[in-house]
Amino acid sequence: MAKQENDTGVLNKLAGRGEEAVNRLMEELGKNERVTDALARAMEAKGKVDERTRKTLGTVGLAAADQLEGLRGQIEALEKRLATLEKSEERRAGGSAATKRSTAAKKPAAAKPRTSGARTTTPKSPPSSEKSSGTGTSGSEPGSGSS
Repeated sequence: MAKQENDTGVLNKLAGRGEEAVNRLMEELGKNERVTDALARAMEAKGKVDERTRKTLGTVGLAAADQLEGLRGQIEALEKRLATLEKSEERRAGGSAATKRSTAAKKPAAAKPRTSGARTTTPKSPPSSEKSSGTGTSGSEPGSGSS
């Protein structure tokens, strides 16, 4: 235990001395006009390179890294919204399933008076409308493509 504490103390002292040395060096370099001019030119050149790289990526149809991060953030936000909408849709579907069950329970009672021809077609239209709404999104597209 004492050795670990001793090693930690030595490392902290060395790190502190290193930071002090780097700070003094930066101060001295900051005072030198040639160094500051060179750094300013380097930063200006980097800015130009970044700008040209952005333009080139845009021309090719690619996004820069910071643009991709923004897009990722938007995608995450959309995924959260979609999950919320799916949950609310599941809740509605659960409620509509209960409504369908109560409607299905009522249909057999309505099926008894279906002895006449006019009433036979009337109850059939709701199931066919359900089928057409169900096939309208998935069934009509392939059917229209094959016709």
